[in-house]
Amino acid sequence: MTHSEPRAPDSYAFAEAVFVALETLDRVAPDAHRAGASLDAVHPRPPRVGFDDLYRFANDPDVDMGDDLAQALGASHRLRADLRLLVERATQGETLIAAAASSGTITTRHGTSFRMTLRESRADRSQVYVLIQINGKAALAPRALFVIDDASACRKVSLPTPLNGTVQLLLDADSDIIAALRDPATEVFVQ
Repeated sequence: MTHSEPRAPDSYAFAEAVFVALETLDRVAPDAHRAGASLDAVHPRPPRVGFDDLYRFANDPDVDMGDDLAQALGASHRLRADLRLLVERATQGETLIAAAASSGTITTRHGTSFRMTLRESRADRSQVYVLIQINGKAALAPRALFVIDDASACRKVSLPTPLNGTVQLLLDADSDIIAALRDPATEVFVQ
């Protein structure tokens, strides 16, 4: 009689099962704030989003967050943590780390396969170039940039096709994305 190795569960199926189990626990637990309709009007419940919504956002560079997902993420720490884990897996851990000993704002981040630099536009000081240089180790050109700040806010930017090994974005200097990219505490992932 041969003993076969246990088969590792499909990561999507396993993650979805965990997500569904946690959602079920949320529904089974007593819900004290639902004592009356007037309380629901004062404290509206965030829209429900499913695992597929999180998974698509984390894995498909062309899928935007949408209002329902943004509201649900704003209301649930657990949902934000789930999204962060999905983003990390989708980007295969390709994190851009702030330069060592950074204090205040930063302009450069390094990763295994990418290097990102923020450079003020010479033509218009109200704009900043985000330059992502691809190392030879990158298997594919990056298609999305995920920015997760210390409040667990997650933003995603679709990336254009690289030219000569560099992806170039031009963003407003006062945008939330640029502020987050300059913050050393912000996590940045490239997919």
